Amino acid sequence: MNKLAYGIILTTILFAQSVFAESRTDTVINVDGYVVDTQTLTVKTQLVETPIRTCNIVNVPIYGNTGKTQTGEVLGGAIIGGILGNQVGGGKGKDAATILGAILGADFANKKGGQQKIVGYKQVEQCEVTYEKTYQTITRCDVTVSIPAIKGVTHTYVTDTCPANNTKVKLVTSLSIQRR
Repeated sequence: MNKLAYGIILTTILFAQSVFAESRTDTVINVDGYVVDTQTLTVKTQLVETPIRTCNIVNVPIYGNTGKTQTGEVLGGAIIGGILGNQVGGGKGKDAATILGAILGADFANKKGGQQKIVGYKQVEQCEVTYEKTYQTITRCDVTVSIPAIKGVTHTYVTDTCPANNTKVKLVTSLSIQRR
């Protein structure tokens, strides 16, 4: 809309107000304005942490048994354990030590034969998240805008952006006309 159209709208609103003495009219209109002044209110620095995900392919070991324990290995462990146990104690204690030595020797041989061993590797994607710290500056400005469609009217508002003078901005405004 041009200046003439805004002038006609405003004249119509004012005329309607004068006809209805006790009534009030609120009208919302869109108007163009131009920045005439910008004042910096605050400048604040804020710490911002940005997550960064990094992934790599790594080799992970695959474990397997070296095989089953052979009966001969368990029997050999029991015999050696029995001989060692027989060297300890005397009388009935010697018999108990021999039996206990045989059991422990067989168990040791059984466990040793069934140990796990790395049999291969598989590739797996492994990721980690780190945070990059940066400082961000936040500026707030007090902006004054001239509205050419309504001569002599300015509007001031606070914003996070600081436009340059003569920058065109769109305003949504409400006009309230009340007869006194």
